[in-house]
Formats: sequence, structure tokens, C-alpha cells
Amino acid sequence: MQTLWHDVVYALRTLAKSPAYAAVTILTLALGIGANTAIFSVVNGVMLKPLSYPRADRLLFITSTFPALGFDRFWLSIPEWAEFKERNHTFQAVGGYSEGSVNLGVPERPRRVNSVVVTPDLMNVLGVGPIRGRLFADADAVPGAEDVAIVSAGTWRHDFGGDENLVGRVVQIDGAPTRIVGIMPPGYDIHDERIEVFLPLTIDPKTFPNNRGSHFIYLIGRLKDGVTFGQAQADVDSMIDQWRTLSGNKHAPSKQAAIVHMVQMEPMKTDMVGGISRALWVLQGAVGFVLLIACANLANLILARSESRQREFAIRSALGAGRFRLLRQFLTEGILLALVGGALGAAIGFGGLRALLAANPESIPRALEISLDWKVLAFAFVVSIVTGLVFGMAPLLHLREQEVTVVQKEGGQRATAGSARARVRSGLVMAEVALAVVLVVGAGLLMRSFQKLMTVDPGFHREHLVTFGVVLPGATYPKPESRVAFFDRLTGRLRELPGVTGVAAMSGLPPNRPVNANDTDFEGYTAQPGEPAENVDYYQTVTVDYLKTMGIPIVKGRGFEPADVVGAPVLLVNEALEKRFYTFRKQEAIGQRVNIFDGSGPKGNGSKPFMIVGVVRDVKQGGMSAKTGTELYFLNEQGPRAVGYAPGNMNVVVRSTLPEDSLVQAISEAVRAQDPSLPIVKLRTMDEVFADSAARPRFLAELLGIFAALALVLAAIGTYGILSYSVTERTKEIGIHMALGATRGSVLGMVLGQGMRLTIVGLFAGLAASFFLTRLLQAQLFNVKPTDPATLTGVAAFIAVIAFIACYVPAQRATRVDPMITLRES
Repeated sequence: MQTLWHDVVYALRTLAKSPAYAAVTILTLALGIGANTAIFSVVNGVMLKPLSYPRADRLLFITSTFPALGFDRFWLSIPEWAEFKERNHTFQAVGGYSEGSVNLGVPERPRRVNSVVVTPDLMNVLGVGPIRGRLFADADAVPGAEDVAIVSAGTWRHDFGGDENLVGRVVQIDGAPTRIVGIMPPGYDIHDERIEVFLPLTIDPKTFPNNRGSHFIYLIGRLKDGVTFGQAQADVDSMIDQWRTLSGNKHAPSKQAAIVHMVQMEPMKTDMVGGISRALWVLQGAVGFVLLIACANLANLILARSESRQREFAIRSALGAGRFRLLRQFLTEGILLALVGGALGAAIGFGGLRALLAANPESIPRALEISLDWKVLAFAFVVSIVTGLVFGMAPLLHLREQEVTVVQKEGGQRATAGSARARVRSGLVMAEVALAVVLVVGAGLLMRSFQKLMTVDPGFHREHLVTFGVVLPGATYPKPESRVAFFDRLTGRLRELPGVTGVAAMSGLPPNRPVNANDTDFEGYTAQPGEPAENVDYYQTVTVDYLKTMGIPIVKGRGFEPADVVGAPVLLVNEALEKRFYTFRKQEAIGQRVNIFDGSGPKGNGSKPFMIVGVVRDVKQGGMSAKTGTELYFLNEQGPRAVGYAPGNMNVVVRSTLPEDSLVQAISEAVRAQDPSLPIVKLRTMDEVFADSAARPRFLAELLGIFAALALVLAAIGTYGILSYSVTERTKEIGIHMALGATRGSVLGMVLGQGMRLTIVGLFAGLAASFFLTRLLQAQLFNVKPTDPATLTGVAAFIAVIAFIACYVPAQRATRVDPMITLRES
């Protein structure tokens, strides 16, 4: 320990004499280790950290799938939940939930918050109790029960000031007086939905068995002790074999996917993380490349510094210091620098990551779980130690016995470095360039993919559009006529604003909204084997001016007209729907009838005929990268009279030549004038809506782009450094060449050629490696191949230019060597 202390003290004194070297080393390490720490904190928070429930590995997420309709992950119905819960033999309990949002009427201002309705037993399934009050009971879910709610700890503090008497108070939720019965612990959530208000799902035992076609809840089950996933799957398969017979209903889960739907389940954490696992591991590997480049840079720097310390090595060797003793001193210096750089890097990396996540809050799952915990700090510490050992061993080349002996004989003076060390330094530069090429190619592919994603034609003109949401509580607006009247008044007032050229409202906001998948009766159509089932991906309710305001072209027929408000029920369809249900039968959609369920008839299952009067251009609804789904358009003003329904949750769009900032106040005043208790939901431009819909690919592209830029800078510095050192080392040689007649141009070409040869070798090695490694990004790319020629060519040219600049500066310095001064000093 005493010897170690002496090594540490000597290392500190040595580094204090070379503050520039210490600063460059620490900064380089901070960048490399910081990038690795940042990504590991993401990997740890998203994939390694267990869910915050007791024995979370026992929780399974249960959904349905409709392969014939293309729905890989869909909801189940209340009857299916009840039957699943009753018939299974492997689960302790099974609960269901459906996420949404509500207007929370806090004293200061109303706020739209994320909410969830749950079956009474779901929160018991998850196994986390409240910090105040109680969980839901079965009595809370029966018709006629008092409206109750549970709130999150964040909502309790943010909206109610941490009031200890909140439990038992009645607050306004969606316009209805609701009693708060519990407060959940900090961080509590359901399936990463960032829930703030929990509500019980009302279940009427008299009517719910008839609602088999109403799929709207996901299930979460907790396995019994000792039951494996395989046993649970076998149990579910056994249930499905008998389900239809026991239920006496064709609309029940089945293994025959072409007939109806199946039940699927997987660990809850696996479903939450989804397909981002590979992308995160790829990023972790990418930042490992950054650290390797940093280590290569530092190894070159230490090798160069070691040249100036050969006299020191010789003297210490002469005094009896062995190779191991000298190496240990270098390792001590390396580890000290690495620990300081690691600490700085961990702070920089995590701070930068939090800033990126704040700008992209919904870009990755479990983002709130990402923290600088002990695992991340331990990772940073281990990486720092290993890095210090790796680049600290670089001086081994100077500690060979013959090297020290030569230096002793020459009095500690050496004119040039050994060929072995020169080859090592050149190899490190080529490796840096190759690693940088792989990262820049990967970043280029992701950026090109994101660019293509953002330039996909959405089917409407998104420029100069501002949008916001308004949700009318059912307790305040119980009749469909009152909801239609509200939006008529609101759009009319907004239409009068200066600079506004169009206003409309719609139930679903493109380009990315959940599928609602409604069974629909197309008159005269009966699906035969191999033909599409009568199901429409999206029902869209719009106001009269919707097509004009959004800039959606009419392909055939006509759009909605003011006369339709009091006329016969009509609707519009998109091109995808016409192709799916009419074109293959060589029919036109115009003039065809569609029977829409309206709840009429003695059994409440009646419908009303609507006539198709127009076919409109396809609009992206399920995401920019997804195939366009089928869509039916209903006229909002016609809803109360035609089917006795009008939505209370609408998205308003305003087309204006004015900037968004100038509309904010006017929009707020227009909504308050109609109802001051209503919050405005997500007021933003349509460009921002599109950016939010592509948050994950943008986040991944930004991260890899930052790492690639960092790698490129480090590689350029490494190339510059070795050439600059080479020029300094070869000053006498260059002077002699120039004295013998070498021109400045030939000297420039010699040094440039040395640097560009290293670059070209590294460039080709990197391109060859990227040809294989970028295939790992395949799932993250949109309309771009991993071997995209344009990206590879552009990256090669870009890196060649950067390398040329890094080589040109020391080459230009070499041409300014004065041969007379060099010869005098030799």
C-alpha cells in the first residue's frame, strides 16, 4: 500500500507538470466513457431494471390477435375476461384495463390527464398498495355506485399540493363529482402509460355477457407460485379448445385464426420494451466503438509522450527499477486519469441524455425508469478502470530491455521512434478511421431513414395547420345535439379570426392514432373464403369543412355539403376501402349502401343504411411507415339525427397564414368563451404532430448521430496528431530533403500521402465492416437498405474530406521547415 501511495503521488506530480496533456486525456476519456454511461443507463432502465411490482416476473400481458385483419395486438372483451378468469387453472388472478384521458377539474385550472379504467381486481394483481386510502372494491364497479377514483402521487402533489385530507374529498373528473379514495406511491404506473387518474370499470352483470364483440381491454395476469410460462400457455391452449363450445358463441377465441381471433400472452416487461431491445444493444455497441477510438487516441498520445520520457526510463532502469515497476507507474497514471475522466463523463453523459429525453419524452419505453443508480455508477467505474489499464499499457513498447539499453548508450536522446512503435501508431489511426466509418454509416442510414419517413405523403397538406383537442365531459354534455352545437359554435368563432382560411374538427388526428376496427355491414357483400372480412380499420367523424381545411382531394363523387346536415345519411370512404371491398368485385363504391349499427330494434342491435357519396384520397392514420388502412367518414352534424350519437372528444384544426404563437391566445379565448372549465389539449402545429409521431426514430438517429460525430472528431484528431508528431519527429529528415532539392510541393505530397494512405486503408476496412454490421439496424430503417449506395458513397466522400483537412494542416507545416536552421541544429 505504501508503494501504491508513492505511485499515486508521483503520478499526480507528473501530471501536474503536464497540465495540457492531463486536460486532453481527461476530456477524451470523459467523452468516451460518458457516451457509454449514457447508453448503459438507457439499457439498464429499459431492459435490465425489473418492473416496480412485487415479483414482476410472474406478470403476463394478455391480448388478442386477429391475423386475418392484420391486427397483431388487439384488445379482449369483458365477457372474454370473465371467462378467462373463471376457467384458467394457472393464474392467481387476472385483471383488465383500458387507457384513456380525462378532464381533471383542479381548483386552479382544468387539466387533461392520462387515465385508466380498471377491473376492480387489476391493482391487486399488480400487488402494490396505496400510500393513502384504499384500492378499488367490487362494489365500486357495479352500476349506480358512487363515482370514485385513485390518483397518482405526482397528481396529488402537483394538482392538490400534497393535501393530507385529499382522500375522501370530492373533485370534478370529466364534469362528474368523484370521490378520491386512494393515492398510489411515487412511480406507480400501469404498462408505462404514465397514468395520473385510476377509475373503476363499471360492469353490469345483466348486459356484459352480450358485449362479446366490444374489444377494449388488455389483461394482466399473475401466475400462481411454481407455475411456469409453458404450463400457463398449455392451460390457455386447453381453454381455447373448449371456449366456443362452453360460451355457445362464435365470437370467442379460437386457434383457427381465419375464423375469428386468438389469445396471446407474454411477460409484461417483454411487451412493454417491445422491439427496441436490439436498437439499444446496437447503440451500446456503437458507443463501445467511440470508447475504443478514444483509447486509440490516448494510446497514440501516450506513445508520443513516452518518447520524451525515454531519459527518465533509462535513469530509473539504471537505478534498479524493473519493467514491471515502470509499467505499474504508467498504469497508475492511466487509472487516475480514467477515474477523473469517468466521473466527469458520467455527469456529462447522463446530463446530456436527460436533455435528449426531455426533448423526446415518449421516444422509448420506460423512460421514467432511466436514472443514475448504483448499477450505472458501477458500470462507469469498471469502464474507467478497464480503459485506464488498456491505454496505460501503451508504453510497454518503450520498456523493452533493448530499447532502454539503447537510450542509456545515447544519453537519453533519440531522433526517431522505432519502426514497431511507428507501425503501432499507424495501426491505431487506421482502426480509429475504420470504427468511425462504421458509426457514421449507421448514423447516415438512420438519418436518411428518418428523412424519408418525414417526407412520406400523408394524404393532406400539413403546412400552416394548427391543431388542438377538446373533450366534452359526458356529465356536462349528455346529449349528442349539445356536443354538435358546441363544436359548431367553436369552429364558427375560430373561422372569424383574421388570417384563418379554414377550420374543422375530427374524431381522430392523423398521422398516428389507434385503430378502432369496427365490424361493418356492407350491403350485398358476404365474405367468401379468402376474401376480406367486413371490418373497417378507422371510423372518422368530421365536420362539413374537413376535406377543404385539411386539403384532402376528392377522388370520386363529392364531399360533405351543408345540405347533408338535414339530408339522408351519407358517408365517404377512402381509396383503400374501395379497393378492399368493391374494386375486386368490379364495382364502384359510389352509390353503395353501408349499414351502420345504431342500437335500434327490439334487441338493440339494429342499424341504419348510409349511402357512399364520395371516395377521398388515402390519409395516413396508423403511422407514417404503416400501410394505409380502410376508413369511413361520418358527418358530425348528421350524427344525432342519423344514429343518435356524436363524439365529445374532437381534434380541431385551424388553417392560417399566421404563426402559431399569434393564434394561441385567440384559441384559448374561443374555448373559454364556450366553456371555461374545458382544458385545451396539446395545442401544436401539424408539423409538431408529425415530429411527435416519429419520436423514436428521431431519438435513435440523434443519439447515433451524436456518437458518430464524436467518433469522427476523435478520429480526425488522431490522424492530425500522428501526422503532426511525425512531422516533428522527421524535421531533420525533411530539412535534409529540402536542402538536397526537394520542393515544398513534394514535401506536402509526402506527408499528405502518408496520412491519406492510413485513411484509405481505414476507410475501406470500415466500409467492409459496415456492410455486415449495419444489418443490425434493418428493423429501424424505413425505405432504406443497410447497404444503401447513396449513404455509403456520401459517408466515404465526407470522411475523405475530413481526413484530408486533418492531414493538410501538419503537411503544410512540414513545407515551412527551414533546411538551414535544421542543418545547423543537427
